[in-house]
Amino acid sequence: MRALPWLPPDLARQVARHMREFHSGAAMAAAWPSSFHRLGGGQDLATGIRAQCERLTAAIRSRAPFADVVAGFGVLAHFAVDLNAPFSGAEDGDAYAQSFASYVPSAAPRIPFVFYGQERATIRGTAAKLPGAMALRHGEVDLLELIVREDLDRIGGPRAWRSLDDRSSTFGTASLLLNHSTTDFVNLAAWVWYHAGGLVPDLPVGKDMILVWKGEPQPREAPGPRLALRQARP
Repeated sequence: MRALPWLPPDLARQVARHMREFHSGAAMAAAWPSSFHRLGGGQDLATGIRAQCERLTAAIRSRAPFADVVAGFGVLAHFAVDLNAPFSGAEDGDAYAQSFASYVPSAAPRIPFVFYGQERATIRGTAAKLPGAMALRHGEVDLLELIVREDLDRIGGPRAWRSLDDRSSTFGTASLLLNHSTTDFVNLAAWVWYHAGGLVPDLPVGKDMILVWKGEPQPREAPGPRLALRQARP
């Protein structure tokens, strides 16, 4: 799981121990009504993220079984993907959306593990600020959807998605989806862990830096090289 190197180490060990429950929670969230996966409305994605963070905090404080807690983190991870996913508002049967959904798992093994930064203000902030902070993430998703549509048209349409290579704009979009989702999930999970009384060590990364994990993802106190790279300025 891509987030393991960046999660608070104590939490990362629990997630690694209960990975089956984590994936079960993510699958459970995928089956929820569409309104839970979109921004806007009374029972929308941002509201659901706040509610899930508060439920997890309460569960940890009440010493709920960690298998159940980790399943709840799987739900939160699915929400983080929803927050960053192009085509979240696409109609059922949209061929471009279906092609992108098929493409991402095929490209994922070749996408580097990148973390865009620990948001200390978000982690230490109140639950009331979470929906607004998360809504800001969604600003560029419509542009990414347009890029994928144009890229697929360039190679002959949605059915030709297998012809995409790792230099394509769609590969770049898949990379942003996975790594921004990972970053958001880590910060949300760190919010839960911090407010439940857990230790959230600062990640040693400076301004305008990203972290790149080399090798298999695992809790970050385990041996393994980590690279810090400066982001290019626009």
